[in-house]
Amino acid sequence: MIVLTPSTSEQSFNILPRSSSDLTSLTLTITDESNKQSETFEDVSAVVSGNYVVVTQAFSFLKENRIYKLTITKNNNNWWRGKAICTSQTDYQLRHSLNTIASTQYLVLEDDETFTILP
Repeated sequence: MIVLTPSTSEQSFNILPRSSSDLTSLTLTITDESNKQSETFEDVSAVVSGNYVVVTQAFSFLKENRIYKLTITKNNNNWWRGKAICTSQTDYQLRHSLNTIASTQYLVLEDDETFTILP
């Protein structure tokens, strides 16, 4: 999944299309999955970088914690599609711990032959 930020400045993301030989005449459509608002961009900037294609575009309506559907077409044919999430979180190594209230809600007592679960 692609990660975008809720800003109006240009953003770049990597994709892996089936063909990267001709990167002209690409049209990008981004659709908000919650309210179906969409935006379409003609002649999108894309360059090959290693095994990936880097797409660069500025979006005008991205909102925090929303999921978007991305579709790139070439000559009115689907060329690539995927999903993106919009977040301002920059620490992708953030570790989440187990909810201690939920994990200690039940106490398991063990004897020789049976288990008893107490609420």
